[in-house]
Amino acid sequence: MAIINPSSPLIMTKITGRIFCIASLSLTCAISVRGGLVGYWPLNESTGTTATNLVAGGANGVLVGNGVTWLNDPSRGQVLNFASSSNPTNYVNAGLLPTIGDATNFTWSFWAYSQQAANNNVILGNRYDAGAKTGSQWIKFTTSKFEFTTTPQVFLDYPDIPQAQWIHHAVVKRGDTRSFIYYRNGVAVLTNTVTVTTPISGRPLYMGGDMFAEWWQGRLDDVAIWTEALPPDAIAGLANGTYTPLTAPHYPTGPFDLADALGGGDGRLPGLGGPGDLVATNGVYVTFSNNPYVDGTFVPNTSAGTVVIDGAGHAYDFDAQNSVGYYNPWRNGHNFDTNPVDTNAVPDFLGDSTNHSMIAGHASKGITFDLKAVRTKTGRSIEKFTAYIGDSRPKPGGSISYYVFVDGVLVTNRFNITDSEDFVTVRQVATGRYLSIAICDANNGISADHGYIGDPFLTLVPYTPPPPSRGTSILIH
Repeated sequence: MAIINPSSPLIMTKITGRIFCIASLSLTCAISVRGGLVGYWPLNESTGTTATNLVAGGANGVLVGNGVTWLNDPSRGQVLNFASSSNPTNYVNAGLLPTIGDATNFTWSFWAYSQQAANNNVILGNRYDAGAKTGSQWIKFTTSKFEFTTTPQVFLDYPDIPQAQWIHHAVVKRGDTRSFIYYRNGVAVLTNTVTVTTPISGRPLYMGGDMFAEWWQGRLDDVAIWTEALPPDAIAGLANGTYTPLTAPHYPTGPFDLADALGGGDGRLPGLGGPGDLVATNGVYVTFSNNPYVDGTFVPNTSAGTVVIDGAGHAYDFDAQNSVGYYNPWRNGHNFDTNPVDTNAVPDFLGDSTNHSMIAGHASKGITFDLKAVRTKTGRSIEKFTAYIGDSRPKPGGSISYYVFVDGVLVTNRFNITDSEDFVTVRQVATGRYLSIAICDANNGISADHGYIGDPFLTLVPYTPPPPSRGTSILIH
């Protein structure tokens, strides 16, 4: 097992008290909370009995006992210090944990400086019920192991936490794989896989000990919990200072499936979204307020003139390749009677849903995806869009034309495709806001014009911040 040396440069000093805003027209700074973050206690205070939770609506921590004090640590800056004796009742009450079941995701992350040898005292978590020294369900980090005690019990028996060293700890529970993964200083050290048959609910969250016993000695900093399973690079970034809990991405790199997003899913494979069946209406740009990823649908025009194709009002004239109106809904998945392809050259979209997907799109209609929403929801940058776009082979005699736009600019298209498809790659999505795709009837009627978009994937990559804006730099103390 490889464990990063806790004295390495990965131990980052927390920076507090300064916020830099660069702006040309606006002098406003805002905290953007990533999806799934339900509690983040930076532990930056210097006085008082409240540990502020930066997540809106989340429970603040309440310091209990005279031995819980604020401390200016030479390595981490302002931190929370727990008494030099393990006998007094000293802990922080941080409210209740979300229910945790078999398919539930969670991530716990924190920095700890332990001043105790290996034992079963609570660094973070709980031991007993909130109202009495009873109960057979608990979740806790200790200096000797991570314990998740329900039916069945789960133990991550990691190497004992050494004393007098700042170390970053995290546990990630993935509901899809039934796995618990322990990370130390950003490195995965231990994994255990188990099916949880009895959910844990109504459990308290404490720092530095339980309400009734098992009080720990040491220092804590940057405690955070999510209802998401953070990917490995997010955990590594929390450990090396690349990310904070407010900026850590909760979505992995790789494909983001626009078919699943169309159906109300989160873009992961295999998709959990439904059919979607998003209507398109002639003469109207239709928006979908309940779908964060689909900006809208449109119908290509059948006569001279332009039609709006995205939320910014960009427009295009499709008259040369469109003659008949037929506006059945866009669908996530199959609405043909057979698979649209019949060769080994193109993926079997129906037979391998774990790795492939499809948007059904009979001519004539268009759909626009909001790339900004994808970046915001995932915390990732977009490298490219790829897809198979074509005419369904099992519907002989049909033909389509397709168009792909980024921010109203036509980037690729093909006229009059019959029983074939193109594999398209669009890199302009890396900086664009709107991705629009239209399927038309090739200006020869709509009979058997069963177009489709196979494997409509955005490739997500680690977030790259934009170049700094020119403007005024303000130092706020």
